[in-house]
Amino acid sequence: KNAMRTSTTPAFLLALALVSCGKLHHNIDAFNVASTNATKKRSLIHRHVGVSHIPDDLDLGQNTVSSPTTSLLNTPRSASTLNPIQAAVTKYAMISYISHLCVALPMVLFPTFLKNKVMMTLGLQTKSASEHEALRVSQKCASTLLKLIPFMNLQISSPHMQEQEGDEDPVPTIWVSNHVSNLDTFVFLSSDEQLRGKNRRPIKTIYWKGLDSNPICKLVFSMAGFIPIDMAANGNGNPNEYNRASFKNMLKETKLAINEGFDIFIRPEGQLNPAPEAGLQPVFGSPFAIAKSSKRPIQMIGLFGCHHLWHADEETGMKVVGRDVKVKVFPPCTKEFESAEEFIDAFNAVVGTFGASGQELSSEELDRWLT
Repeated sequence: KNAMRTSTTPAFLLALALVSCGKLHHNIDAFNVASTNATKKRSLIHRHVGVSHIPDDLDLGQNTVSSPTTSLLNTPRSASTLNPIQAAVTKYAMISYISHLCVALPMVLFPTFLKNKVMMTLGLQTKSASEHEALRVSQKCASTLLKLIPFMNLQISSPHMQEQEGDEDPVPTIWVSNHVSNLDTFVFLSSDEQLRGKNRRPIKTIYWKGLDSNPICKLVFSMAGFIPIDMAANGNGNPNEYNRASFKNMLKETKLAINEGFDIFIRPEGQLNPAPEAGLQPVFGSPFAIAKSSKRPIQMIGLFGCHHLWHADEETGMKVVGRDVKVKVFPPCTKEFESAEEFIDAFNAVVGTFGASGQELSSEELDRWLT
């Protein structure tokens, strides 16, 4: 994966991809939504996939949030491990990957859409099966393209999933991860099989509805049945304010997805972290409440290094300083958390440590937090 491949896509197709993905502004940002209100632009950039603050009268059982243990202001960014030429090649390979993916996804999903439409009309396939197939097709497209344009050194550690490779019916799970970059979406899309195994359960992600303004996001997320939630652009660092009707619908769709056997994926920080080296953003207790109500275990995933390629800070953006990206699936939480605070403490300790340094806790410390 260390060799760079030259793009052979015709120039007009690449230009089409750039336009369709909203790449004509600033950072060629495929998964951000631009705001005309300059005072709120940064908050929009940082709202992404996840569930965070819950309205009091629509509570899942806990409305607890942690405080950041370290100030995220003025935190120095990691020094570059690449020379200027390597950084430039990596940046434009990343842009090429995203651009090609924006062209490829509609092409591979259109036949899937037609087939599933016919099968569902004839009563030969359920909506859930169609959503699962659409996500699998998207994941295969993303992983194949990453092999052709290997702009990052992706290191995946998931020994516990490998142990379950032969399990035909994996345990239904609530998955939680930190959120460091807009690149996270591409990483999880391309590496899900390696993270959760070939026999992985179907999964649905809770995401910010604002991403639907991007046609590629809307295509993939809607066909995969992901669960949107709408929120107000109320300024970066302020508690997320959700549309009440949207929040009620999210609760309904999450419950339905769980009853249909889907795993659920949540990012409990609720927004991008502009300084992963300083620790996590405030963590919310929603995953604990969902896991408790569904009687499912929580499994944590740690992500490190995406911000070295595509930083959450708008002013930094795609100023590449490294190519190494690590994804770590931690052991299942056999510990029954007694409260949202207990989950939050464990998430900060386990995932926060990995997200800040790329290093995991010792086995003794992991056992203390997870078992």
